[in-house]
Amino acid sequence: KVRSPPEMMTALRWGLDELDRAYAETPARPLATVACRSGCASCCHVPVDVQAHEVFFAADHIQVHFSPAALTAVIARLARHRARIAGYAAGERARSRKPCALLRAGACSIYEGRPETCRSHHSSDAALCAANEADASVNVTKAYIPALRARMFAVMMGIDEAMEACGYDERCYDFGSALHEALTNSRCLMRWLRRQPAFPDSCLASARGGAG
Repeated sequence: KVRSPPEMMTALRWGLDELDRAYAETPARPLATVACRSGCASCCHVPVDVQAHEVFFAADHIQVHFSPAALTAVIARLARHRARIAGYAAGERARSRKPCALLRAGACSIYEGRPETCRSHHSSDAALCAANEADASVNVTKAYIPALRARMFAVMMGIDEAMEACGYDERCYDFGSALHEALTNSRCLMRWLRRQPAFPDSCLASARGGAG
């Protein structure tokens, strides 16, 4: 039923609010094991795979809340990120550990507009996350919290599958590269709303090896 970008942003905000609600309503026992705290940003150094709707939600947040100077600065950082990703050989992206272009002073500068994966990632061991940041071969999956992860991913997959069922772009993109395109090319949003691929193939996560 969506016919305009504002209507779509309202629908997406509802979906992401549901994701946040799923976390807030998680039973106390698994929540008590979450080690993630303000200032902990190891996961903000890992490549993020997203679908187009997450990119446009983040872009809308930036355009609404950032000053012109801040918008110019974030576009420049995203351009550097995109150039770096484009220079990777196959498989290198998944092993890269660089700070997200949206990370400022150890915190996410678009926290309310962050992607689903960022909202759904929680760890029981911050030290293990830091070790993975320093060495991508360190297995961080054992710090995942199964009861919480299953709950969050169920809602996340529901949002993604609803978008796919309506015919929207279901391809997997590198977040930073696609966000740069969304902020510098207004035609992307119109293509997406017409159920066409939103971003060029160079923005695909698989172009340089996805992070999974």
